[in-house]
Amino acid sequence: MRKVLTLCFGCAVMSTGTAHAESTVSIYGLISAGVGYVSDEGGKSNRHAVSGTNQNPRWGLKGKEDLGGGTSAVFTLEQGFNVMTGTLSQNGRAFGRQAYVGLSDNRFGTLTLGRQYDTVHDYLGPVLIASNGVAIGDNDNAYNDIRIQNSIKYISPRWNGLNLTAVYGLSESTTRSNNEAYSVGVGYKQGPWDLGAVYARMNNPNSASNTAGAVGNDYASSLLLFTKSAVNASFGTARQSIAGAGGLYTLGPALIGAYFSDVKYEYLDGSDLHMQNYDVNINYTVLPKVILGLAYTRTNGKYNVIDTAPHWDQVNLQANYVLSKRSDLFVNLIEQRAGGDATQAHIFGYGASSDSRQTMLTVGMRHRF
Repeated sequence: MRKVLTLCFGCAVMSTGTAHAESTVSIYGLISAGVGYVSDEGGKSNRHAVSGTNQNPRWGLKGKEDLGGGTSAVFTLEQGFNVMTGTLSQNGRAFGRQAYVGLSDNRFGTLTLGRQYDTVHDYLGPVLIASNGVAIGDNDNAYNDIRIQNSIKYISPRWNGLNLTAVYGLSESTTRSNNEAYSVGVGYKQGPWDLGAVYARMNNPNSASNTAGAVGNDYASSLLLFTKSAVNASFGTARQSIAGAGGLYTLGPALIGAYFSDVKYEYLDGSDLHMQNYDVNINYTVLPKVILGLAYTRTNGKYNVIDTAPHWDQVNLQANYVLSKRSDLFVNLIEQRAGGDATQAHIFGYGASSDSRQTMLTVGMRHRF
């Protein structure tokens, strides 16, 4: 992120004296686009104009007002969009990625209110970005398809590299568990290490009787493959819980990452699905402007009622050519294979294959501002 516009508001004169408060507002964003080829999408190969080839396009405003004594008022408004069509993302929300306001204090931490990221994004998301891929159906929300509405979020200061985060999304219902969400995370960042562990839970997300609760129609996205019961697709999720841990380690020109997540879907018909995701990845700067990436992701699943155990293996290869501090070109190749009781491969963002194998190749450009 780079500040391109800074507005400073001068002195406010009070009847009892003069108070000095400096405010800044920064514009930032990211645009990523390319062309993609998929080997098998419903039985045929296909080509796509791709918006968000490795990170989704967005622009936003960040604001900060110094209140004195180490305390500041802060806000963020962030909008997602499709660069190929110019339309809004996140179901047409004006600021669907983030929208919050709060207070930040050097001693006590930051408390914010609004539509915000959960701790899975905060602590496991950086590992996923390094991996250049997404676990099938983004079942652990590491790719951040689900934001938490009506949320209160606290981020602690960092103590010797350690910090804590907690998020609670209110249901806005007299039945508290009807579409509420919460998550907690702990992180450690010191020297070459960037580590994190999280737990998140969503109770009755996107409830038909309470769509204004903590998790809205993000949960109805076709990208999320496991939010409906495999026994009866008319039954949604009663509870989804996510636990995970992972991190990044910098070793000279190499960035090494790994994470594990354990996910459980409990459906309204009494069935459930247990999933476990394993990811290891490395990015290596072979030349000052060339970065090569390799990642492997394994997802194991187990349905209780129908007694099936699907699994998916995915390999990601990526090459980046750095044009500047803000712009790069890349080629991304993903191969996914379904096994066990899984009959279809389904790379994130594309249609399912007609058999157990699917390959995707994308060429694109990313620019940050």
